[in-house]
Amino acid sequence: MKEPEEQRSDESAPPATEPATILVVDDDALIRTMLDFYLITFGYRVLLASDGENAVQIAHEHPEIRLAILDVVMSGLCGQKLAGELTVALPGVAVLFSSGHPATAMSHHDIDLRFEHFLQKPCPPPELKRKLEQMLATR
Repeated sequence: MKEPEEQRSDESAPPATEPATILVVDDDALIRTMLDFYLITFGYRVLLASDGENAVQIAHEHPEIRLAILDVVMSGLCGQKLAGELTVALPGVAVLFSSGHPATAMSHHDIDLRFEHFLQKPCPPPELKRKLEQMLATR
């Protein structure tokens, strides 16, 4: 008599992966809304903060954040200081600086474009997607 076959899950199938979580920190509500739309369209999970202090609080509550997009010029905590606090809360987080100010002005905000990931605003969605994929692939 033939024994019933065991039901097996397909062990060769890759496990379902959660989408990467990205924290967007920008004091401009329109920019936050636009980035939220693009990032969700690209398949990411998005958290939004309107200032650096709120971003640090969110970082402590969401250790799954893999990448943060930071507006360089905001009032309060911003730029390299904000990036430093986020990397303490989220070791290994990738940081993408962005600004509508000219790239040449970033040195005034302690952003060295030779070493930092930077995105000039406004940024075409395909360029944004490419940059995010590149940064997340190395994390």
